[in-house]
Amino acid sequence: MVAVTILAAVVAFQVKADVKLPALFGDNMVLQQQSQVAVWGWAKANTGVKVTGSWNNKSYSATSDSKGYWKVKIQTPAAGFTPYTLTVSDGKAVTLKNVLIGEVWICSGQSNMAWSMNWVDSRVDDIRYSGNAGIRCFTVGHKSTTQAQDDCTGQWEVANAPAGILYGIQTLRQTYRESTPPMAFQAVYQ
Repeated sequence: MVAVTILAAVVAFQVKADVKLPALFGDNMVLQQQSQVAVWGWAKANTGVKVTGSWNNKSYSATSDSKGYWKVKIQTPAAGFTPYTLTVSDGKAVTLKNVLIGEVWICSGQSNMAWSMNWVDSRVDDIRYSGNAGIRCFTVGHKSTTQAQDDCTGQWEVANAPAGILYGIQTLRQTYRESTPPMAFQAVYQ
């Protein structure tokens, strides 16, 4: 009887949600403040999906289409440093943690977007500011294609010296002060 209980517990922990989110949605992300933010992903065809932010515990619902794609728009609150969760469920939940609400910037370019702070000599201030947990970074991975893509590679990181993108950190450093909202940048380059 004990072995059956342990086996059932192991199987329960291995059950994963059928809902899938693009890489852009993940732990440590920042969502744009005071706006209708689109959240999307994939699930089994014709399946109900519920998205809930812990800032107000309001649920937004959608039904996946015949190919499994779904999309909802959720209302975000004013910016702040309170970490929230965002839960997406098709009956089995995926919970994103340490989500901040703030300002999201998209930085795009070529090789200048790939500069790490380790590559420059005058990085003392950049390193100091980049360790601020209110600044987050999502760097889109390289991929060459002539076809539109549904997803990308990358993950959200609390900005730090090795992971930060120099241009974005320098731009945010000029704007960011302790009294301003959390800020994020998404680096896209060729």
